Amino acid sequence: MKKVLALLLFLLFLILVWLSWGWYKDNVACCDDVVVTETVKYGPLIFDCGTGDVITNDLWPEKKSEILNASKEGKDLLIVGPYFGSENEKDGLARAEKVKALFTEIPSENIHVAARNGGDCESTKVNMLHEVRYKWITRNDDVIEHFDKTLVFYKYDSDEEITNENVLKFFDELSEFLKSSGDKITITGHTSNEGEEDYNQELGLLRATEFKDHLMSLGVAEDQITVQSKGETMPIESNETVEGKRKNRRVEIHITE
Repeated sequence: MKKVLALLLFLLFLILVWLSWGWYKDNVACCDDVVVTETVKYGPLIFDCGTGDVITNDLWPEKKSEILNASKEGKDLLIVGPYFGSENEKDGLARAEKVKALFTEIPSENIHVAARNGGDCESTKVNMLHEVRYKWITRNDDVIEHFDKTLVFYKYDSDEEITNENVLKFFDELSEFLKSSGDKITITGHTSNEGEEDYNQELGLLRATEFKDHLMSLGVAEDQITVQSKGETMPIESNETVEGKRKNRRVEIHITE
């Protein structure tokens, strides 16, 4: 009888050990090697890194409406497409064109494209619109606004501040932006190659200073504005044509901070 009881106790012990090991394996030991991963969430628009195709989800209609609602009368939409890794500007422009095609509400001639380096394609999918940038910009005969700079052209070889409607409207908008944001800008004066080099260096500075004074008259703080001149040293068009010289007579405005 004692042997039978001892045998039963031994079997019971084995069962308890087996059950305890099972519990430990399922609730403790199993989890030591488990790597918990979070599901990566993408924004409303990303690109296929292999083909460059645009991929949108159910968040896109709301984001698109947000972009369209930010438009202002007389403004065009600029879309800056990213290029990644060993790609070049052409690939960024191609992506921008694909995003442009999504905005059927805007006439094609009122949408402009540009390109920028977007870093690594896969890792930047989680960033805003997969590194696409957009901006409502001014584009007319006197003012050409890009994503990171604005060019204001002089029709004549003069140091007098331009006072036509296009330019005044732009500087009114710029002054309001600077007063609300506190950002700082650099205004750089440029000239054509007419005249002596030293004269053009001085003329470029006079042009930049005229616009600084105008912004200050609109309430922008002086310490937000830096002026400099490049004179005739940085033409963007040939100085052999009248139109080329006009494009070279300009100020460029860059937001620096």
